[in-house]
Amino acid sequence: MNSKFTGEEFNILPQPFLDLMADNPFTGDLYIHSIGRVSGSPYHSVSSLYGENYYTFLFCSEGSGNVSFNNTDFNLGFNQYIIIPSHIPFHYKSSRADSWNVCWIRFLGSKSVFYSREMNKVQTLPSIHSLREKQTGLFESMFSVLMADFTLEKLNYTNSLLMHYLSLFLYCNLYSDAIQNPHYIVGIMNRVTHYMNENIERNLTIRQLAEYAGYSDSYFYRKFTNETGYPPIDYFIRMKINKAAVYLIKTKMTAAQISNKLGFNNPDYFSRAFKKVVGITVTEFRKQGFRL
Repeated sequence: MNSKFTGEEFNILPQPFLDLMADNPFTGDLYIHSIGRVSGSPYHSVSSLYGENYYTFLFCSEGSGNVSFNNTDFNLGFNQYIIIPSHIPFHYKSSRADSWNVCWIRFLGSKSVFYSREMNKVQTLPSIHSLREKQTGLFESMFSVLMADFTLEKLNYTNSLLMHYLSLFLYCNLYSDAIQNPHYIVGIMNRVTHYMNENIERNLTIRQLAEYAGYSDSYFYRKFTNETGYPPIDYFIRMKINKAAVYLIKTKMTAAQISNKLGFNNPDYFSRAFKKVVGITVTEFRKQGFRL
């Protein structure tokens, strides 16, 4: 593991392995040069006066920063991404006042220019929960494998994940359309609860849910409550609390961070809702020492 800034960890593949992947028909068209992430480091800053032979993908999950290349400055903020092309001077840095959490991957191969051409400007991900979950899972898989000992099998595995990972950004709108209109799910109420789950980080209203279902507000309220046993917003809050419990178990996020991530405008309201649904406070729940 390497570290240059506080809150940063990364790994750069040794040149012999890069040469091996470049010559390998399975990986030669797209392969990882290095991978890393940084969080909570206001002084994080990377630059190259003459450019590099690799392409750099940046995804900001929190905070904000600045990316500069081709005489253009980009603001990179929450849920946004960009690819810096190869062989051109660049500079990217975190905001001092709102330090970013950034995942980055440097990559090479003949397909790199295709991804770079399509993503060389700042773009924003749709707020689709399962999309973020998939992307996070793929990055963590690549990151964890490459932080261990290298083998040909591990390199082949991570580089096959890389194409999937980048494609989820490149074609995120296609994913969004498919997941927001799940014709394979039978029953309108099942589709509504699926829609709730995919938008669990938002504050959906009765009007938005009713419009999605194609009903009037009052008819939707009655129908949803009769079929699920809960009013729509109460059901949605319970889904949020269930997700909060997962975050408390699987992550080190604070209650305030979880509250913000799940769209609760007030941490105190989140705490009260959590106790009402779960039966114990957030602090008591975390002290139980649950593990998944």
